[in-house]
Amino acid sequence: MTFSEYVRKVRRGLDMSQHELAKELNVNFTTINRWENKHVVPSNLAKKSFIEFCKARAIEIPDELLNDGANDKTEI
Repeated sequence: MTFSEYVRKVRRGLDMSQHELAKELNVNFTTINRWENKHVVPSNLAKKSFIEFCKARAIEIPDELLNDGANDKTEI
């Protein structure tokens, strides 16, 4: 599972809009949109913030996302 897929899965599982998730993570709505649509690969700090968000809600995190993010690719 890519980071993009995981963000979308978590957000939908929490029944949140992109705007609501963005507010929770203290980022702009367009940031969440770009992550989910694979327009940008988030920084390590952003990934860490999202993973901490998930941990705080006892949401399971796939092992491949705890690595260096080598599976994430930016699509143009």
